[in-house]
Amino acid sequence: MKKVVMITGNIGKWKIAKDIFSKYNIILEQEKIDTPEIQDYDVMEVSKYSALYAANKLKKDVIKSDVGYYIESLGGFPGPFLKYINGMLTSDEILKMMRGKKNRTILLKECLTYANPDGIIKQFVSIEKARISLKAYGEGSTFDKIVIFENDELPKSMNSEEKNFEHFKNQLDIYDQMANYLMGNNNGK
Repeated sequence: MKKVVMITGNIGKWKIAKDIFSKYNIILEQEKIDTPEIQDYDVMEVSKYSALYAANKLKKDVIKSDVGYYIESLGGFPGPFLKYINGMLTSDEILKMMRGKKNRTILLKECLTYANPDGIIKQFVSIEKARISLKAYGEGSTFDKIVIFENDELPKSMNSEEKNFEHFKNQLDIYDQMANYLMGNNNGK
C-alpha cells in the first residue's frame, strides 16, 4: 500500500483528499508544517517550492495544495496571495474594488503538487470558473462570502458544509489524477 503525507492545516481539504485517495488504497497522512511561500504570481511555482521544502524537511514523499483566486477585471488579483488578502481585506473592501466592473468572473486555480526528497515533482492543476457576488453573505473568509460557484445563486458561505465538500470532491479531479500518478497508472499522465 502506497503512503504519502499531505502538507496542510486545512481539515476540509485533507478530508477530501483522504476520501479520494482511499479509493486507490493510498494511505494519506496529514502533517501541518509551515512552508515558505515564495512571492510569485504563479500558484504552480508557489506550490512547487513549498512541496519541495516539505519533502526535504520531512524526508518523505509529500503532496501540497495551493490555491489562487484570479479576478479577471482586477488583473488577476489576488492570485496566489489569497491567504494574505483574506486576512487583510474584508469582503466589502473587495466589492468596492469591483464597483463598476461588468466582468465579475473569478478563476479558482488549485495546484496539487507531489514532491519527494530526490527532487521529483509532479503537478496537476484545476481551474474553476466562478463569479463575484454583488454583496457579501453569511460567515466565513473574505472570499467565502462573495464567491459564487457556477450553477449556484449564492456564495460558498451560504452552502452547507456537506454541499461544499461534495462540490470540491467532484470539481477537483486533480486528486484522482494524483492518485493515479502515485499508483503508477497511465490515467495520471
